[in-house]
Amino acid sequence: MKKRVISTLLCATMLVGMITGCGSNNTESAGNTSSNAASTESGDGEKVVLNVINYHVGTDYAADYYSYLFDAFQQTEEGKNVEFKFEEIPTTDAYNQKIKLLISSGDLPDIVFNGGNNITALAAEAGKVTDLTPYLDNDPEWKAMFDEKDLEFNSYEGKVYGIPVSKEISYIYYNKDLFAEAGLEAPDVAYETWDEFFDACDTLKSKNITPVSMDTADLGWLSNLWYSGLIGTSGEEGNEFMNTAYPTDYNVPVVEEATEQLQKMLENYTTSDAAGGKYDTMATHFFNGEVAMLPNGPWMIPDFNSTEKAPEGFYDKVGIMLLPGNGMESVPTPGDMVGAKDPEKIKAAVAFLKFETTAENQLKALEMAGLQPVSSNIEVPESLKESDPLMAEVLDIQSKATYTYGQNQAYWYQNVIDEFSNQLPELASGSLDAKGFCKKLTDAAQKND
Repeated sequence: MKKRVISTLLCATMLVGMITGCGSNNTESAGNTSSNAASTESGDGEKVVLNVINYHVGTDYAADYYSYLFDAFQQTEEGKNVEFKFEEIPTTDAYNQKIKLLISSGDLPDIVFNGGNNITALAAEAGKVTDLTPYLDNDPEWKAMFDEKDLEFNSYEGKVYGIPVSKEISYIYYNKDLFAEAGLEAPDVAYETWDEFFDACDTLKSKNITPVSMDTADLGWLSNLWYSGLIGTSGEEGNEFMNTAYPTDYNVPVVEEATEQLQKMLENYTTSDAAGGKYDTMATHFFNGEVAMLPNGPWMIPDFNSTEKAPEGFYDKVGIMLLPGNGMESVPTPGDMVGAKDPEKIKAAVAFLKFETTAENQLKALEMAGLQPVSSNIEVPESLKESDPLMAEVLDIQSKATYTYGQNQAYWYQNVIDEFSNQLPELASGSLDAKGFCKKLTDAAQKND
């Protein structure tokens, strides 16, 4: 579900990979297949080959971390005879499309990275992934790394199929220089109300500064973060709605009112290219100092220091606040799964998932990719906080959230997420009002009954 900027070149590579990959075996992709030798020996002493479709490549937020992770696993006793065979797809959206295609008509890779959008339930229902419950039950120390809620989130019909590797949170980044130019003082934690937030947007707009980044293409990542916040901070009713899995009725006052506010933002407070715009373009507006605020999570922090994506010194211009009403998205990540069928491959894949979720590697993921540890009992070293002041702010501000809420790409039916994306341009143009938008979501949701 996480979004960071990718390059145009990688987008072109993605298209080639999708065209060739959909009609090919999942173990290889034209021009994009690589392998790393290593792993635990099978019963007959041969190497175990694990097929992996990897979207953590190129300029992906976690590319360097996963490169480290695969190499480091191969240095362990459990991984010394495992050979990884990679197919690379450089965006989560393209990856999810490929995995959903393989769920319906092919074989999944041996290790299935979860890109979100309810892939866990789809894969489990289709019988394409391994029940990991016995492996967790037989290793209490490993199971204790996860909160019960995190495992329930990755379960289907009472069985655990996904191992969460991080916790997803999101909040607001703002440009300190643009706030100062508009004569605005950012709140210490958050605007107390959405009315105060919109007043600040009006002030920014009066100074010819675009207040917020939004998008409508590719599931409308930024827009759905705003939308989730608008609902999730609307008192107990809204908070409960955004923490409910698979709601079926969106024509309720708290959601309709949030939709009206989202439409207001799309019509008045964002860039002219938001309708039909993709995340990468909208994030670049923020990097270029063309937009004052953008919602996202800690995985974006490395981008602020990357001169490939942001001007030199941009990191120091960025501030952090919670959503109005002291709100913050907080959901377990959809976990990584095992698609292997061969017992030796299953054994090796489970070993990799255990290695991926060690305390050491959760901290390594935080340091290298901004991935929040999934384990609540892991203490972040002071040295990491000192080396990354923005990350230190993120770690501190989480405790100040009054409302924590889910996110639609995590908790809603896949066809509702798709409908949300399909109707966003209509909402932005004004050709669809809030009630009509919510009815479209309701109609989509009720098709799942």
